Amino acid sequence: MSQTATNRAQGEVRLKVAYKKPEALLSEYTRSIGRGGVTLQTQKSLPVGTRFVFEMHNPGVATPVEVVGEVVRVTPQPNGRHMITVKYDPGQDRGGLDAVLQRIFDLQEFEKLRRYPRIPLHLPAMEEETPFAPPFFVRDLSRGGVGLEVEAPALPAAVKVGMPFMLEMDLALGPMMLHGEIAWTSAGGPEVLPTFGVTFGTLSPESAERLEKLLSLESMPPPPWRARVCFGMDAVMRMP
Repeated sequence: MSQTATNRAQGEVRLKVAYKKPEALLSEYTRSIGRGGVTLQTQKSLPVGTRFVFEMHNPGVATPVEVVGEVVRVTPQPNGRHMITVKYDPGQDRGGLDAVLQRIFDLQEFEKLRRYPRIPLHLPAMEEETPFAPPFFVRDLSRGGVGLEVEAPALPAAVKVGMPFMLEMDLALGPMMLHGEIAWTSAGGPEVLPTFGVTFGTLSPESAERLEKLLSLESMPPPPWRARVCFGMDAVMRMP
């Protein structure tokens, strides 16, 4: 990843970021939009209302993905620098985003081990019913299942092959409930988090439709993005 910053016009800052892989670009896009904004430390102050345009480039895609931001808060620091809070907006032009999604689909078309193309995400999830449960992160999503990381030294006891599973999210269209069972696990290793994969069961028409909208990023949760997970009988009891 490389980046450059330019001033296109008064009141606008344009930042160009290049990614070698379309999956890395889309992962950073969902991470940014999911947070809803970012706080940057700068040497110079910027007026509230200054417009940021983040251009995200991939060599295989001609049109960049743009994320628009606006400075909503500026806080001077004792060291003479400034903390600038930028609020993100995914924007209305989907040309670059659709091109990146299609590029990912094309690259995954000939993978023999997977039935459906995966969309990379960076989505935090919590197991609300279990005190002291470690954080989970949804790392990829498809029509057929989901892959997650566990921010812990080892997989929780509930995470084992065959265990019922439920992932819930609140989208703009309404709640999405994705149920299935754990299909594989990986214990991880040095500097590698434990992971597991889930195969979905037969989803309700509403959840299937909302999943399609999320995979195309046509319907996204309001920021900050959050998801909920549960396992075993808790998951079975919550299945629609």
